[in-house]
Amino acid sequence: MSHSELRSIPVLIGAALIAGCTGTNPAAILNPGGSDAQPAIDAVTNAAVVQGSCPQVELREGTAIYRTYVKGSDGDPTKVIHQGSIADTTRQCRINGDQMVATVVASGRLVAGPAGKSGQVEVPIRVAVLDGENLIYSELTKQPVVLPEGQPTTQFVFTNSTVTFPASAAGSAKILVGFDPGPYNTP
Repeated sequence: MSHSELRSIPVLIGAALIAGCTGTNPAAILNPGGSDAQPAIDAVTNAAVVQGSCPQVELREGTAIYRTYVKGSDGDPTKVIHQGSIADTTRQCRINGDQMVATVVASGRLVAGPAGKSGQVEVPIRVAVLDGENLIYSELTKQPVVLPEGQPTTQFVFTNSTVTFPASAAGSAKILVGFDPGPYNTP
């Protein structure tokens, strides 16, 4: 094979892929050589991940940081026991009948304050889903975080894989996650 023929191979492969992707029978692309196209189409329509319809995760103002104080010393920086912060969030959605089920993940850090000590700390994290101004899902979870002996800081990952709301609201809904020292309640 000549050098010019070798250079044209990637172009030919790319053209073949583009032609396959623009064909009129998507089942043939997903199931080449298969005689019955229906199983491949079913596999596509029952896809577990719904990227375009999965609402974004947002941190509501004031919920990305959480502090605990020695009793009766709220606001005194010398009496902080622990401070938590949420740094990053993500989500993944799937359809289950007429419901959208989202797995919401938040990563954060817990730091011991001047009055802090090592051990297990439970930080309150709420996941809520709003459709406009309407609350359609809310769950408060006490996330256990272990602050190791001799280490003033640690990281944690929070996961809630059961955030469920009507799939019809997915286009207008937003998922909120953050610290919430309030009461446990759901809509």
